[in-house]
Amino acid sequence: MAGVSALLIGSIPSPPRSGVDLGPLQLRVYGMMIALGVLASVWLSRRRWAARGGNPDQISRVAVWGVIAGLIGARLYHVITDWKRFQSDGWLEAFAIWEG
Repeated sequence: MAGVSALLIGSIPSPPRSGVDLGPLQLRVYGMMIALGVLASVWLSRRRWAARGGNPDQISRVAVWGVIAGLIGARLYHVITDWKRFQSDGWLEAFAIWEG
């Protein structure tokens, strides 16, 4: 039954547009979904931490550093796994995050 469900979910077509244009800035759908997931997890974590008697601001501080570490780690992973691309263009291209 789980296999059939996975097959049905996998057969849902992707939307025809992959982002929203806001002038020169294009917001990608996957980026918006990641941001929504981070916000939902911080909101839920703050509520649960407060219910256990903790200070919810601690969750916010940890979340900020967690997101920063996650972005740096994701970029390092991208550069390491696609190293040949950065060797030919020069190693400074590894810092050009606006190019993907």
